[in-house]
Amino acid sequence: MKFIKLQLLIVALLFFAATSAFASLSYTVSVDTASLNGQNGYLYFQYIPVNAAVSTATVSGFATNGTLGAQDTVDVVNGSAVTGTLPGTVVFANTNGINDYDHAIQFGNMMNFLLSFSNPAPGGQDGGSSTFSFGLFADAVGNIPLLNTTGILGSVPGTLFTVSLDNSGTAAAQILTANTAGVPIPAAFWPMGSGLVGLGVIRRRKLK
Repeated sequence: MKFIKLQLLIVALLFFAATSAFASLSYTVSVDTASLNGQNGYLYFQYIPVNAAVSTATVSGFATNGTLGAQDTVDVVNGSAVTGTLPGTVVFANTNGINDYDHAIQFGNMMNFLLSFSNPAPGGQDGGSSTFSFGLFADAVGNIPLLNTTGILGSVPGTLFTVSLDNSGTAAAQILTANTAGVPIPAAFWPMGSGLVGLGVIRRRKLK
């Protein structure tokens, strides 16, 4: 019961929506990785558009008391739309069908980073959106999740959270595990959103 209450509390912190076109939107993200301390794995970021207006997602200020390994440049899909390398700034354009980034890590007890979105350009189709997701996996291909997480559409193994920017000018976040906390940092007042957006996370599979 304590786990459920904690998860719902974190969800309440993350679900915000805009009532008009986006201003800049940022979230501080903190992940408790104490249960994975000393274990090797991969950080897996994706930014996926579906008939979306042009926008970017930026990960900056990355910090961990674990040890980063090398960036994986082999097991990625459409990596040409992603620039930068952790612990520096990594920028995701949404110009390809799937825009992902992998990085090896030996986990410590925690990690945190800032996730920021740019203003989407006009012209996206009605109902279109871009979805950012972050997950932890044992393998570079994203087949072996390190955490069993659950979203409103059911199990989403390995994925910790998603944030979706809709072409209509609304934003919604879904947190999938109590290991992750986040606080939005709005450029202006963002009223609490009442709707939850169910997001199916696309995960790449490398054919051996």
